[in-house]
Amino acid sequence: MNHKLWLLGRSLTVGTRMLGEKITRPKARTIDDVPVSGETITPEWLTAVLCRDVPGAEAVSFETADGSVGTSTRVAIRVQYNETGAAAGLPTRLFAKTTTAFSQRILLGGGKMIDGETRFFRDFRPQVEMEAPIGYWGTADAGSWRSIALMEDIAATRGAQFIEPNARIGRDQMEDLVRNLARLHRTFWTHPDIAVLKTTTEALQAYLAAIDMKKRCAVGLRRAASVVPEALHGQSERLWAGVARAIDIATDEMPQTLLHGDPHIGQTYRTDTGRMGFVDWQVVMRGGWAHDFAYTVNSGCEPADRREWDRELLTAYLDELGELGGKAPSFDEAWLAYRQQSMFAYAAWAFTIGRAAYQPKMQSEETCLTLLRRITTAIDDHDSLGALGV
Repeated sequence: MNHKLWLLGRSLTVGTRMLGEKITRPKARTIDDVPVSGETITPEWLTAVLCRDVPGAEAVSFETADGSVGTSTRVAIRVQYNETGAAAGLPTRLFAKTTTAFSQRILLGGGKMIDGETRFFRDFRPQVEMEAPIGYWGTADAGSWRSIALMEDIAATRGAQFIEPNARIGRDQMEDLVRNLARLHRTFWTHPDIAVLKTTTEALQAYLAAIDMKKRCAVGLRRAASVVPEALHGQSERLWAGVARAIDIATDEMPQTLLHGDPHIGQTYRTDTGRMGFVDWQVVMRGGWAHDFAYTVNSGCEPADRREWDRELLTAYLDELGELGGKAPSFDEAWLAYRQQSMFAYAAWAFTIGRAAYQPKMQSEETCLTLLRRITTAIDDHDSLGALGV
């Protein structure tokens, strides 16, 4: 079926389900329920999902605070337990991300990302030692595209401060981020569990089916011309060919691992002990490791810093990755992969600033221009298009 017709049909279904939610105002009470929002959860539901492994434990009350709205609706939750739950050390400071708005459900559901974060926190996060929030529960309703991810409130538990994407990041901070990625990637390197995730190719196809991403990237390249290297001006067709080729390589020509998928510098934080970590796991997918590495380094480093640090950062990544039973890439292989995998970050941010009037404004113009300046300068410095043969 044509994806746009499918999405139209799903939009009608989702809209109808949301109308029903407004009329019936359902409360979540059992483990099978998917809350409409953080405000529609109940102590019974919290007991079902948080106390399921502790016999006799109950959530007796809770409070919500500090809500915000973006691609999801976010709310902090504070939970009180009975004596059994408190003695077991069950989590009390949590953070919920839900899809309460129609636009959120269509964006994440239509892009086939509705269960990405819930799946990551439920199925994958417990398997890896890395700096990222702990997940406690996640689920999505296939019919209404209602979803919830229940996780640790790292601002409260770890003193986390989120990184301002336009600010300069330090060398040690960036190394900690790439080592964090390496710990993620080595854990799931060719792991059978990741077969359920979409590939980088399937992710791009989902975007293209819903929006004219190629056209929006061309518009974005023109809008960002003041910060893009002159050598790339007017090169939208070649850049898009590079995006397509890089995605194919990440899917078909590299060992598969679990990818964050969208690890730009604005998705990172620093704890009160100085550790660096990643949030926002909606776009989790499988593909070649360099997709994440290139995206993080090129979006986060000022060009002068990247030129000085990138080889050292790659060495640190490979050191943390380890030998992988003799299957780890050599430095030269990894350097080529890094050069080639710089393209998806370009597409993501050129599309964002190149949005059509009817599309939501996801980021400020300042942030779009800052990240595109860093990313396109890296593409030019590394001759990424030449490395891809386009």
